[in-house]
Amino acid sequence: MTIRTFEIDVTQTVRVVLDGRKFDEAFIAEFRQSFYDFDTLEEHAEHIAQLQARGVIDLTATGEFIEGYGPSEEMGIKASVIATDINVMEAT
Repeated sequence: MTIRTFEIDVTQTVRVVLDGRKFDEAFIAEFRQSFYDFDTLEEHAEHIAQLQARGVIDLTATGEFIEGYGPSEEMGIKASVIATDINVMEAT
């Protein structure tokens, strides 16, 4: 068998639900000091989505601890992959 190289494009759509009441200005300021320079709820949603997509967290389980946020249930955080598309871009 010969050695082959594949470039694969994998796109996931992740649904993120956040309880905006938990992401008040005090929380966001504290998070920004220790973790990332996020100013908006949307930036937190993007961060959580990529953690879920990469398998760093699994919010299909209840009570998942998320670094910087704590237990997902307490922070009102939910996320799930709702679609995955896989395309071979190049094979050599």
